[in-house]
Amino acid sequence: MSDRDSDYTPLPPMTEEALSHLRTRFGSGESFTYEQADQVLRAHDIEAVLIDDLLETLLLRGYLYEVGDDLRITG
Repeated sequence: MSDRDSDYTPLPPMTEEALSHLRTRFGSGESFTYEQADQVLRAHDIEAVLIDDLLETLLLRGYLYEVGDDLRITG
């Protein structure tokens, strides 16, 4: 964990797992769509009904941010 990570609110395990998959696929500052995020998470067997909630949690806690209709990983 970096010093920057310690500034963020800790995540529940499933949300941390989703963020890990997104970080593996998309670099910091790289834009991606909700659909691309959905595809990545589904490919890692995360249930479709959970994906919107997981992305919302990541947005609300500052791990993701929106740029227009796209998402980016913070930091």
